[in-house]
Amino acid sequence: MHEDLREDILSLRIAPGSPLDEVALGERFGLSRTPIREALLMLAGEDLVTFLHGRSPIVTPHDLGNTREYMDTLVLLSRAIVRLASEVSNAQALDEIRTAAVAYEEAVKGDDIQAIAMANLAFHRAISFATGNQFLGKFYRLSLDYGRRMNLLHYYPLFDAAERSLTVAQHNGLAEAIGAGDAEAAEAIASDHVVAELRVIQRSLEPKMGARFSLKAGWRIE
Repeated sequence: MHEDLREDILSLRIAPGSPLDEVALGERFGLSRTPIREALLMLAGEDLVTFLHGRSPIVTPHDLGNTREYMDTLVLLSRAIVRLASEVSNAQALDEIRTAAVAYEEAVKGDDIQAIAMANLAFHRAISFATGNQFLGKFYRLSLDYGRRMNLLHYYPLFDAAERSLTVAQHNGLAEAIGAGDAEAAEAIASDHVVAELRVIQRSLEPKMGARFSLKAGWRIE
């Protein structure tokens, strides 16, 4: 139940700010209010649910206020993950990374943004598992999950042909560098990959309409 509700929140099937009625959730999952409340408390610990005094808990609203800190962390973890994967990954792990890269390339040929997002997530998770480091991998995967709502709100709406082509090339480059044991190349590509994503997010925040209209008076009272 916890994982189902978590996935609903991360994939925006339940929108940020939505109320979470414990009775309705109990009916949905066939559970009493106690395990429902425990699951909500766990999600609150991940900053995905917010409890309000005297009201139903809500899905935590999305906030861009900590984006710089998040991107800093994601770059650092991405560099560490791909470097370690390049140094320790085995044949089975490399096959899983390459398979995930192919699956992503197929996904971006379509228009199902959720499918593209999940294929992208699967590729990066495959790299994290290739490291064999459960702690570093866990923190990296949690960071990926933390950014999922931001990406669905601010990245994928601008996910055009050029961006699709770039991400496919970067994924293939990462798979090739990791397979060759080239940690330096993998680390450089991983950094560029995160920065390219950030540039799209920044572009999504630029004014779209406000700068296009003239504020000169078109009429006046005589």
